Amino acid sequence: MPSFLNSGDQIEIVAPARFIDKSDLFYAKEIIKRNGFRVKINDRLYKRQNIFAGSNENRILGLESALNDSQTKAIFFARGGYGCIQLIDSINFKIFLEKPKWLIGFSDATTILIHIYVKHKVSSIHGPMPYNFKNTKQKSIDMIFDLLRGDKEKIKISNNNLNVYGSCSGVLIGGNLSILCSMIGSSSFLLLKKQYILFIEDIDEYRYQIERMMYILDRAGVLKNLKGLIVGQMTNILDNEISFGKTTHQIIRDIVSKYNYPIAFDFPIGHSNTNHPLVIGAKIHLDVNTEFSEISYEK
Repeated sequence: MPSFLNSGDQIEIVAPARFIDKSDLFYAKEIIKRNGFRVKINDRLYKRQNIFAGSNENRILGLESALNDSQTKAIFFARGGYGCIQLIDSINFKIFLEKPKWLIGFSDATTILIHIYVKHKVSSIHGPMPYNFKNTKQKSIDMIFDLLRGDKEKIKISNNNLNVYGSCSGVLIGGNLSILCSMIGSSSFLLLKKQYILFIEDIDEYRYQIERMMYILDRAGVLKNLKGLIVGQMTNILDNEISFGKTTHQIIRDIVSKYNYPIAFDFPIGHSNTNHPLVIGAKIHLDVNTEFSEISYEK
């Protein structure tokens, strides 16, 4: 696990996916400074080529320079969109792996976060990115900086009537559902054994697509070996003119109903103004009962 940060440490912002404008980062830069850290804007951050933050080469070189900078102690991905999968097999992680640092992002960044854990067992933070800060509740933003300092706070929510009750301990892994499915068959594929608790979230998908992706994970052997499942925000999920006939939560519940592990729905994780950060690769305890669901970090 990367080292935690101290006041005055440098946090760098990079853009391995969609382009970003300077005005998009004004608020986030102030938030980072207000939390006692120095901000470095990557030299290649504001490049643009069509929808991307520059060419593949530009984005690879930008990320590698941040990974290799000994002064940079944590790296925020500026925003999501699309693009990380174009780069993942060309990024040189050699220096980074000698002294890992925290990478922070979600959505399209799932590609990189899962890759460094599955291939190298390096933990990262799945959480809000600078582009999203202005529309993210302060509690979620505060929790990022708490995690960077080593303060792992519990996440507790009220009961959902589709929850499957129980408790378990395991290693936390997950991210965007469509990105996880896109990695199957690759060297980053998360073929999970019985020590893992999986979390998922997604946005702008049709209900039938959610079901198809869940079946993909199931047929690939991912779902059967879990200790537990955490379902985050399924935002703006669409339905056809002729209704699919099930809610998103019902779709997920039905596919995993044959397995005997706790399932917690509607966690504040993902594409929402409440997007609490989670540490990928951390050992956690999940408690799902008739009153609440809770994630707590084990020491």
